[in-house]
Amino acid sequence: MGYHVVEFRKERDNLPVVVASPTSGVVREAELKDEEEDLEVEFDRLYFGGRCELQRPPKKWFYSKFKSYKKKKAEMHAVRNQPDAQILRRAGLW
Repeated sequence: MGYHVVEFRKERDNLPVVVASPTSGVVREAELKDEEEDLEVEFDRLYFGGRCELQRPPKKWFYSKFKSYKKKKAEMHAVRNQPDAQILRRAGLW
């Protein structure tokens, strides 16, 4: 099931004109169930004009390639999620 592609133009006072129809000929006649479903279908087309927002990769710091940084990360990885044990180690009780 598909939808008709409709075009709105200012020259025609925003009158909807069907530009394309589904190739199978079956058109979805039922209304959308709720507003959330309608937003999921229409949000990208309404607010981005069919384009998608640029997702930039996370910034890599200049020191992330240093050998000393990698060594420290490896040491921290071994004791991650152990805040109580870290406190005891620093205090010299472990």
